[in-house]
Amino acid sequence: MSAARIQWGEPPWPRESQFSAAPPSSTSARPDVAIIGAGLTGTSTALYLARAGIRAVVYEAGLVADGASGRTGGLVLEGTAVGLLSDVDDCVAGLWRLVAEERIDCDLTLDGCWEIEHHDAPADKMLPWTDGGRPVCITKVVSGGVVQPAALNVGIARAAVRAGSFIRENSRVARIRLKPELTLEIGSDRIKPGRIVVASNAWINATLPDTPPLSSSLTFACATETLEAATLAAIGLGGNIPFYTSDMPYLWGRTISDGRVIFGSGLVFGNPSALEAADVRRGESSAVLERLRHRVRGLHPRLVDVQFSSSWGGPIAFAEDGVPLLGVHPKDPRVMVSGGYAGHGVALSVRAGELMALAIAQNRALPSWGSLTRSENT
Repeated sequence: MSAARIQWGEPPWPRESQFSAAPPSSTSARPDVAIIGAGLTGTSTALYLARAGIRAVVYEAGLVADGASGRTGGLVLEGTAVGLLSDVDDCVAGLWRLVAEERIDCDLTLDGCWEIEHHDAPADKMLPWTDGGRPVCITKVVSGGVVQPAALNVGIARAAVRAGSFIRENSRVARIRLKPELTLEIGSDRIKPGRIVVASNAWINATLPDTPPLSSSLTFACATETLEAATLAAIGLGGNIPFYTSDMPYLWGRTISDGRVIFGSGLVFGNPSALEAADVRRGESSAVLERLRHRVRGLHPRLVDVQFSSSWGGPIAFAEDGVPLLGVHPKDPRVMVSGGYAGHGVALSVRAGELMALAIAQNRALPSWGSLTRSENT
């Protein structure tokens, strides 16, 4: 168990993942593609590459689903945080196909997602909530749904291994060298791959210099105790539709199959070393979680005395312009980078992995909006 896993708290879903089988020595020393990060982006890239017959090895500093992908609340949303962009305008359907093809048991449900705002509306659009003294209404239903994110991440990782890729957990990449040849430094190992994919999300800037700056932070969530069906109906969540605000103060949430409700809000920004050292049991992170729990208890009279079964944090990253990174490194086209999904990473990251695999296997161009030279974005 990694230190971060303890300090960041525990989400309400198990994250069993053991990928201990080492790749053959020749593949380990010189894989076709080395992927840094075994979240949804990294494992999806490995799976799609393996399907194309390309040897990939994924290097994960901790365990699969130990970072952002296993700690997200599991809201499945379409496109990006700035809207639909070329090549990533059908991510939800792509995720559905992959889960079906690989028979991944991850409770994927795509019944839509509410966008909610803080103001009055016709009665049939109102939620029975008061959020900080303000009413809350449903403004629209958008494409998406929910998934058990750790099960999805582990399921994709297992599918990648079945297809021929390898995953090395507890293998932190200390350094990437571009010259005189591509090299990863992992402990005493020196890995010299043909290509590198950096999928370390909030750690991208620390992993690889000369990448567009990302704002990295921890984001927070808490899960209530199991609520009776009558209580879920009374608070407006009997239909099990997830939600997120499109105004401020931000709040998102969802039900899970055992009757608990997850609510999420709040950010604590910092550099990667500060985030790794953050502890949800004390300091600013603890204060953010306490404010969130207080806010949830104020939403509805049936929640006044609710208890919480778990509280946790996980990393998230935002690009300055809100547009995710998905491109080649400006100093070496053999190095690809993807991340900075700003809360839209569940379906988008799987599609990003597919696009990078297509770029490697078929020499397809990555979308121009994801360029690591931000001035080239369209």
